[in-house]
Amino acid sequence: MKRALSLGAALFSRSSTAALRRVTVLHLHRDVCDVAVVGGGIVGLATARELTLRHPNLTFTLLEKERELARHQSGRNSGVIHSGVYYTPGSLKARLCVSGAALAYDYFDKKNIPYKKCGKLIVAVDREEVPRLKALYERGQKNNVKDLKLLSAREIREREPYCRVKCV
Repeated sequence: MKRALSLGAALFSRSSTAALRRVTVLHLHRDVCDVAVVGGGIVGLATARELTLRHPNLTFTLLEKERELARHQSGRNSGVIHSGVYYTPGSLKARLCVSGAALAYDYFDKKNIPYKKCGKLIVAVDREEVPRLKALYERGQKNNVKDLKLLSAREIREREPYCRVKCV
């Protein structure tokens, strides 16, 4: 298991990839289909999946130029599910991050996809950055980011012993 799985990585588990390859091969030789989805990355695969769930009678073709799915950006990301902490409160990005994270973890649980919720440690590297860190915390609260917490020096050391704590 990778240290942390992103939504993209989770969709490309062995069983999912094999099933999606079969779909691609089955429909590749059709002359006519209802929908063509271009790209076998996270967005294309999520679109194809949603189409099959919402419209089971439609035929579709997934077009991918590479020999494997997620060969480009979707397969080379940092594995982070964004919380929404950085975005303007109430913005579309903030709302989508918060709801998307919840949907991702629900999906992982329903499909028994292993993941590790390792979190993210955001630190102020000097005293001047502390007010910005506190503002970021308040922004995250306004965006309803889950599991957001200001940590003490001891809690930081427990989570990341190599992070040198000067002031908190």
